[in-house]
Amino acid sequence: MGGSDSPTVSVSLSGPTDIPAVLKRAGIDHVSVHDRRILAIYQTAIFNVTTDPAQISNAQTLKIECWETPIPSQADDRSKQELVQDFTDVFDSAGDY
Repeated sequence: MGGSDSPTVSVSLSGPTDIPAVLKRAGIDHVSVHDRRILAIYQTAIFNVTTDPAQISNAQTLKIECWETPIPSQADDRSKQELVQDFTDVFDSAGDY
């Protein structure tokens, strides 16, 4: 999982945000790994979402990495980078929670 070809982006949010709550509202499956890391499944791709120093339930900055691309039957012509951007768009209107 991951590696040098895995696109990673940093996202700055407008204020402290409960990331699990945002993912739940967006209908995105996720698993909490610990208080600063969550794994999310978006369009059958697996994303590693981390934050530091704040906890994932009160984050202002995120590091998002695409660990696995969609399964072939669900893939389209989008690149990994485009898929990461689509996933990060979920947080654009997250607001303060």
